[in-house]
Amino acid sequence: MLIRDEDFALPGSTASASRQNHPIFAPSGYNRYQFSNFNEDLVPEKNRSAGITVIAILQIIGSVLLLALAALMAFAMIVATPPTNDPRLPPMYFKAMRVVLPLFYALPAVWGIVTAVGLLQLKNWARISTIVFSILLMVFGAFGILTSMVFFLKPPPGNGVDPKMFTIIGAFTAAFALAQIGIGIWWMVFFNRAGVKAQFMPQPFPYPYAGQGATPYAIDMPHSATPPPPSLTTAPGVATPTDVAPLPSPPMAVPARPIRPLSISIIAWFMLAGCIFVPFVLFLHPPVVLFVTILSGWQAVVFMLISTALNIYIGIALLKMKPAGRLVAIGYFIFGLVNVAVFYFAPGRSARMARLLDLEKSMLPWMPSAQSNLFQADMTSFFLVGAIGGVAFCGVLLYFLAAAKPAFDKAALERAG
Repeated sequence: MLIRDEDFALPGSTASASRQNHPIFAPSGYNRYQFSNFNEDLVPEKNRSAGITVIAILQIIGSVLLLALAALMAFAMIVATPPTNDPRLPPMYFKAMRVVLPLFYALPAVWGIVTAVGLLQLKNWARISTIVFSILLMVFGAFGILTSMVFFLKPPPGNGVDPKMFTIIGAFTAAFALAQIGIGIWWMVFFNRAGVKAQFMPQPFPYPYAGQGATPYAIDMPHSATPPPPSLTTAPGVATPTDVAPLPSPPMAVPARPIRPLSISIIAWFMLAGCIFVPFVLFLHPPVVLFVTILSGWQAVVFMLISTALNIYIGIALLKMKPAGRLVAIGYFIFGLVNVAVFYFAPGRSARMARLLDLEKSMLPWMPSAQSNLFQADMTSFFLVGAIGGVAFCGVLLYFLAAAKPAFDKAALERAG
């Protein structure tokens, strides 16, 4: 039998590699994929769709504009002359506003930039963050529509200002609010499409199909993986590549985390994101409604601190798929729904809303004329429509929390097992 030089080549040499890559002489468990870039051949590269890129760019542009607005606000607060000898203002009130107001715009801007970068990198947390951001856009847009209704239904007295200006302001406010709602709906629908969600999912490690061998490399074999008889390929006493090369190890199985419904992720991040604005709200000391009473001062602060602690606990517990967190969230939103419904729809609501408006005017004591002009308009319809929206919002959240019970039960069983 004629023996060629390649038969005596050491494994790893050019001749040996050429024989191992040959479709006929390839030994069992080896094929042409083993000697090429595995990631390039078997795991397809993630391709970012144009829609994701466009949305990420829009987020960056909007965030940059918010940062510019924050810088402008900071500059205006620095050059503004603080009011002097005003007993209604605490000594440090105006100095603190110089920091709080710019942060009110800067923090969402930073959030938007970080989310946009995550979208460009196809991070799933960025997709969820964008969905939460779309919900906030729709909520703020809804309140913008309510605000525009004030200028259309009963515009405030302008003290010499042309009444047509209030119509223009109301139309501009409504158009801007509708644009927010439209963008929110667009992002919500887009990032819930199956094709878009697949781009953010981690690529699975390729396992062999049935009948293709036990190694992960025996995939899409165009030729037989059965080696020829040793007498035809190797001289007696010479080690074959199969004897020398170690067998590839199969991938280790990683325990799968409990599958969390998208609605639960949105609710959790929505509650955690709302805590960002708590310092600003605490600084203004707004009144808080509690059934048929109105809390103010330290009582309102304690109420808001308890609500903030519950928001943090519920958000983290929902992300970890803890059944206790789901039950606390259901109780929390039932309380919110009943609280809003009783305050705005129980008998005596007109007197309660009038007192609430008086207390809210004290939040900005250095603007008495603007506040008095604004609140001379009839705000009853505005508050009632807002209350209906709040009740509906709590009802939607309760529906998703109730529907997610099987997922929480499954996560609890997996955690126990």
